[in-house]
Amino acid sequence: MSIEARNISRHFGAFTALDDINLKIGTGELVSLLGPSGSGKTTLLRIIAGLERSDTGSVLFNGEDATLLPVRERQVGFVFQHYALFRHMSVFKNIAFGLNVRSERPSKAAIRDKVRSLLSLVQLEGLEERYPNQLSGGQRQRVALARALAIDPKVLLLDEPFGALDARVRHELRRWLRQIHQSLHITTLFVTHDQDEALEVADRVVVMNQARIEQIGSPEEIYDHPRTPFVHEFLGKSNTLSVKVDSGGASVGAIALPPPAAGGVHSLTAYVRPHQIGLSRVPNGTPVLPVKVTHIHAAGSSARVDLIRIDNGEELAAEISREDFEQLALTVGEEAFARFKKIQVYPGG
Repeated sequence: MSIEARNISRHFGAFTALDDINLKIGTGELVSLLGPSGSGKTTLLRIIAGLERSDTGSVLFNGEDATLLPVRERQVGFVFQHYALFRHMSVFKNIAFGLNVRSERPSKAAIRDKVRSLLSLVQLEGLEERYPNQLSGGQRQRVALARALAIDPKVLLLDEPFGALDARVRHELRRWLRQIHQSLHITTLFVTHDQDEALEVADRVVVMNQARIEQIGSPEEIYDHPRTPFVHEFLGKSNTLSVKVDSGGASVGAIALPPPAAGGVHSLTAYVRPHQIGLSRVPNGTPVLPVKVTHIHAAGSSARVDLIRIDNGEELAAEISREDFEQLALTVGEEAFARFKKIQVYPGG
């Protein structure tokens, strides 16, 4: 089932939670709403679910207006961050809950078969008689997802589903969610503030900030071609560098920059990711930025080298392979030369 949010706005007193949001999600897509706390992503999810009303705009399912449709009739499965399981019910009864309260309740045999099928899907066979307090956090979240899937929803909505779990379990469940989606092909929208989670799991990422959508695109497009400084800084590590603009053009130190798309811009800021910085001991005949090494962290598959610009004192960090680092043999206090494999420039600064 496709989803469309059209001109959605929501205010809580003087606070604007959503400001004229427009979003289309195709049937079978797995889309992430990514943004910092307070950006409006959970409010949008709840409006799509019917748990919250918008002040303006409409929600459409398969092209039909569902704005006033009751939650029960939306065919939506919802998974909360903190599981929301019934503590007094077994795993089996938690999963079967939505089936038991239906106006047209299936037979006991049909419910049993459905629950067993879901237990197999979420890899919890043999745990149907346990209670939530006897499960790990990861297992509880799997039960919550199975309960949401029990009603055969056309849309699956997840609000920070892995936020309460530790890093190792989150990583495992991200991969598992992707596998579940590939097998069921349910239109899925999930909220997260974790950039790695969004980039790893989603078909498309919707980056939100201050009640608005900043950018929509595939994980690769969002990461490699951020349209705004916010998106560049929010997705992954980033260095911010001041830019000199004069009649001769724009530059970072001796490194000339391409002219901005909008003419007449007199103030620019450059952004470069740490892995897009190369280091050398000599200029090698190419435009480079003189820097001094202030700290080295070489544990792991790559080395992080903290630097300071010699021309103006700005701090930046480079990430280079261990092999390159060992060949350079840089030490703290030494001078080096930085070159940029890719740099992006935005108006303002």
